[in-house]
Amino acid sequence: MSSRQARPTAADTETDTVHSETRALYPLLPGQLTLHRTLQEMPEVMTSLWMSYRIDGPLDVSAFVDAVRSTVARHAGLRIGVTTQDGTPVQWVRPMPDQHPIVTLTQVTANDTEQFTRYVRAVLATDLRHTFDLAVEYPFIIRLLRFSPTLHAAIGVFSALAVDATARMTVVREIWDTYFGRPPGTEPKDADYLAAVTSRAAAATTGRSRAVSAYWRRRAPWLPPRCQFLPGIGGPATPTARTELLPVVGPEWEALRHRWQESGFTTAQWLLAVFAATVFLVTPQDRIAVSMRLNGRRHAERGVVGMFDVTVPVVLDRPARPADLLVQVRREQLAATSRRDVSPQVLDEMWAATARRLGHPVHRTLLMTYLEDTAGLDPSGRAPDTAGLDPSGRAPDTAGLDPSGRAPDTAGLDPSGRAPVTIERGAYTPGFQRIADGLRIAVNERPDGLRIRLTVDGGTMSQESFTRFVTAFRARLDGDDSGRVAAAPAGAPALAPLRAPDGAVLLVVDLAEVTAALERQPEVTSATAAVEIADDGGSRVAAEVRAGGVPVTADDLADRVRATLAHRPYLAVPGRISVGHDSASGDRPEALLRDGVG
Repeated sequence: MSSRQARPTAADTETDTVHSETRALYPLLPGQLTLHRTLQEMPEVMTSLWMSYRIDGPLDVSAFVDAVRSTVARHAGLRIGVTTQDGTPVQWVRPMPDQHPIVTLTQVTANDTEQFTRYVRAVLATDLRHTFDLAVEYPFIIRLLRFSPTLHAAIGVFSALAVDATARMTVVREIWDTYFGRPPGTEPKDADYLAAVTSRAAAATTGRSRAVSAYWRRRAPWLPPRCQFLPGIGGPATPTARTELLPVVGPEWEALRHRWQESGFTTAQWLLAVFAATVFLVTPQDRIAVSMRLNGRRHAERGVVGMFDVTVPVVLDRPARPADLLVQVRREQLAATSRRDVSPQVLDEMWAATARRLGHPVHRTLLMTYLEDTAGLDPSGRAPDTAGLDPSGRAPDTAGLDPSGRAPDTAGLDPSGRAPVTIERGAYTPGFQRIADGLRIAVNERPDGLRIRLTVDGGTMSQESFTRFVTAFRARLDGDDSGRVAAAPAGAPALAPLRAPDGAVLLVVDLAEVTAALERQPEVTSATAAVEIADDGGSRVAAEVRAGGVPVTADDLADRVRATLAHRPYLAVPGRISVGHDSASGDRPEALLRDGVG
C-alpha cells in the first residue's frame, strides 16, 4: 500500500508565504470563535467532519481530481487560514496550492475487497484524529484510494473551523455534480464568504445585537447548568460512546410527515419535543436546556461554504400535559432561532451567571443537531430516481457523526460520454467510536426518510438505562405518551431541590455530600448544609461551618469544594458560607455571599 502524493500545506503555496505579512485578515464567525476557544482549551477534542464514497465502475481519476480542485477554487471557506494576532483569532483566505495536487492518490494493494474496506476505514479513522493547524495547513484532507480500475474509495476530512454540516453537504454535491457534467458554476465565491464575515462583525455593534445580548443575559439566572439524571441512571464510566440508530422510512415516514405537517409543526420541532419529553422521564429537574446547533446563514448566504453553525440553548419546562410541550418547543425554538446572532462572549457570560447562581459548573449535557440533507439532490432540487435506500433501510447520518447505514447514489453517463459509475455514500465507517459529551440527538432528514441517532457517553448512562431511554423515545415518536419514571433505587441519596422563583426545579443537591465535602477540610470541625431562600426569590445552598484554631476563609472553602465537583452530579458549592472560628481570640463569624462560585 503506497501513497503517491502528500496533502497540501501553506508552505506549498509561494504566494501565501511571500505575502504573509500583507494578507488581509478578517474576524472569525461566531461559531468559529466558539470552536476556536474550545480547541484552545481542549486540543484533543475531535471536531472534524467527514465524507466517504465507494465508487464502482471505471472512474475517470483526472476528472474527479479536477472536480475537487474546481470546488476548492470556488469556495473561500475551503482555503482559510486561522491564526492569532495580538491575542485575537483571525482568518484569511489562501490562494490555491501550487506545488501539490489537492487530492492524495493512493494505489492500495489488498487481497480482496474486504481487506481494502478495512484499510480505507483505518485511513479515515487516522485522518479524523488529525489535529488541523490552520496556521500552516489547508482545512481538508481528501484522498482517492484505488483497489482496481473499477473500484475506488473517495474519503475526506474537513476541519470544523472551516466547514459545518451544511457546507459539507454543499461541497460533496458540487464535487459530484461537476464530475457528472453539471457544474454549479466556475466563478469564485471568495467575495461572498468575506462579505458574510465582515457583515457579522459589523452587526455586533448594532442596536439589534444589543437587544439580543440583553435577551440572553435576562435568561441567565434561571437556566439549569446541566441536566442531572435520576440516581441509578448513570453507569460506570467507559471510553466508548453508546449509539442507537433509528431510521424512519417508507410508509412510517410518510405517516409521520403527514401527521406533523397537518399539525403545523416542523420536523425539528416534533423531534425536539419527543426528545425533551423522554429526558423529563429520567431527570428530577423541571427545567432543561437543550443546546441546539443552528444554521446561522442568512438567505443570501445559502450556498456559501463555511462554519456558520451557532449553538444556543432552548430552555424547556416540564409540561402538565404532553401536548403543552410541543407548543412550548415551538415558542422557545423560534425565540432562540431569531436570536442566534449572539456573540460567544455573551453566551459565556450567561452560563457563568448560571454557575454563580447555583454553585455548579456548566455542562451542556443535552445537544440536538438537525440537518435537512440535500446532498443526493440534483441542481434542480429533485432526488435522483435511483437514490433510494438499500434493502436494509440504512442510510448515513451527515450531522458529523459516524453513520452505520448507506444510501446508494447512481448517476448515468455525463455529457462527455464517460462510462457510468455508481457512488455509494457512507460506505466506509471509521474504525472507532468517538466519545460523546452527555446525551445527544442528531437528525438527518432526506426526502426518503429520517435518520435519527441517539448517542450517550459512557459515564452518563449505563447500557441498560440507555436502552430504556431509546425504547421510551421510540414509543413517543410513535405517539405513545404513557411512559412513566421508575422510582429511584433503594439507598439513593436524598436530594434537595434548588428552585427558580416560579418554583421550577433547576438542580438537585445531596446536602449530605456538601456537608461531607466541607468537613473533609482539615481546618473544619463541623459543618451543616441547607437550602435557603435567596433575595431574588429562588433557592440556593447555604452552609454553616465551625473552624478550629487554624484560620480558614469562606473563599478557601468554596474553592476546595469547587475543585471536587467533577463527576459528582449532586454536589454544589454553597452560595453562602458562614465561618465561625473556635479560637480563644473570639473571632467573629465570617459570612460570605458567594458571588463567584462557578
